[in-house]
Amino acid sequence: MSIRIRFSITKWSFLIELILCIAFIPYFPFALYGLAIAIFEAAIVGKWWLFFPITILMIVSHPLDLTLIWYSFLTVIVGNFTYHSMKERKQLEKTLDMERKEKYELERIKMELLDAYFEVEKAAELKERNRISRELHDHLGHDLTGALLAIQAYEQVDNEKQAHGLLEQVKIRLSRSTTRLRNTVHNLTPVTYIGVERLQRIVADAEPLFVEFKYNGNVDNVSSQSWMMLEACLKEAITNVSKYSNATKTEVELDVTETLVRLKIHDNGTVTKKSVNGSGIRSLQLRARTLKGSLTIDRQNGYLLVCVLPLQRRRE
Repeated sequence: MSIRIRFSITKWSFLIELILCIAFIPYFPFALYGLAIAIFEAAIVGKWWLFFPITILMIVSHPLDLTLIWYSFLTVIVGNFTYHSMKERKQLEKTLDMERKEKYELERIKMELLDAYFEVEKAAELKERNRISRELHDHLGHDLTGALLAIQAYEQVDNEKQAHGLLEQVKIRLSRSTTRLRNTVHNLTPVTYIGVERLQRIVADAEPLFVEFKYNGNVDNVSSQSWMMLEACLKEAITNVSKYSNATKTEVELDVTETLVRLKIHDNGTVTKKSVNGSGIRSLQLRARTLKGSLTIDRQNGYLLVCVLPLQRRRE
């Protein structure tokens, strides 16, 4: 029995115990109690039909031994309880394995969605670059080249009338190029604030809270996914400060290095009614882990929120 518990061997090996006990009963009557081990082993493997012959053998051997009968009965009860406990445990382990597998599958799908998002972002960027290139080449470049040729021709012409016509042509082309360039730049200007400008806008709209914002590093290296995460963190932190803190000042620091971006939000409040993370913070922590980053909260000295995200390298 000890070997079977320690090592994984066949279930029918408990029959060896049964045979040994029966063989030793004529020489050692106490070996009859060893049959209880066989009953217990039969119970935990679900071989209920073995109860009857073993029990009958024990009663026939010592019909008046009530201790043996009571011992056998307890063995059946404990074996039955152990069998169902092991069965429920296996079912629970199977359920946990399925949930763990589904969790891993969900994480894989999330990473695939992020990869797909990067590909879409890259495709949109390339498409916009091609559009701007065509716009500059087909229109602006053509007019500027024509203006340059007209100026060169103007220098070689002696006829005053022809020279005046070439000069007017240069003016028309330059005026048209200036207008087209202005329209192109206007179309490229985003309607809504993005990036660090968006964070500055959120800080400006936080009145009457006094929020100080500063940033360091090359913010152009931060991806759009990270900006969305940082924006959500800043909004959540300012909301929590306004609701649950008596802070008079909040400091917001954005640091961008070569490998990561860190957003730190800290106030000087002394009252923090909300001591546990709400659904908003928990959701942000999950999003941060999805982006392979982290988000931590500390309420020991005011309200401190720190979000660290790795910089997503652009795929060439």
